[in-house]
Amino acid sequence: MKRIIHLTICVLCVFPFVLPSFGGEVLDGVVATVNHKPIFRSDWDEAVCYELFMQRRPLSQVTEADRVTALQRLIDRQLLKAQMGSVRSMQPAEEDLQSDVAKLRAQFPGGDDDQRWKALLAGYSLSEELLKEHLHTELQVMNFVEVRLRPNVHIQPEEIAAYYKERLLPDLTRAGEQTVSIADVEPKIRELLTQQHMDEMLDVWLHNLRQQADIQSSVPIPALNAPASQPRASGSN
Repeated sequence: MKRIIHLTICVLCVFPFVLPSFGGEVLDGVVATVNHKPIFRSDWDEAVCYELFMQRRPLSQVTEADRVTALQRLIDRQLLKAQMGSVRSMQPAEEDLQSDVAKLRAQFPGGDDDQRWKALLAGYSLSEELLKEHLHTELQVMNFVEVRLRPNVHIQPEEIAAYYKERLLPDLTRAGEQTVSIADVEPKIRELLTQQHMDEMLDVWLHNLRQQADIQSSVPIPALNAPASQPRASGSN
């Protein structure tokens, strides 16, 4: 989850944005079901608002592709949560949620002011309670994915050496920065490669879950039928 793009708050204060409707969507009620569990239009609209807020984009810029992507993520999240069952250990700590909210507020001009922060959230039809609910779900799913996938990733020394030689050193040279030894950056490279492998494994896992699930959607979602991208081979200990 990369959170990027700068947001101009003053625009939100002037124009009340309304999420546009696109052809083929129902105006109310259920928009999709995952193994007979519904996803409602209100859930979808809220997810779109949350994602654009996290991307620092005004709601006036929402596209049909944005909305389809948000619905796909809701479906994928429901598939993963079904795999979790009642695993209580995956619940994020309250201090982690508070820390994430504090970090978000620090990224917005005026975010340290309660009134401006509430006004900003309201411009996206969000409240701090709704924001924390979304962050809670994200952290819960991320914790679960971390526990399930990280033990299956084994980064080999040659992968680290190749990344150092082929990616890091050229980047440092282009930036005019001082060369660092591979020993100094080995832990960071190992973690970066681990995250890359986990992302690839997650893509394949979600593809398999989609194929096995009964998913009905009133909105065409290309990813539901897309082939899985096979992860690169990861060595074993």
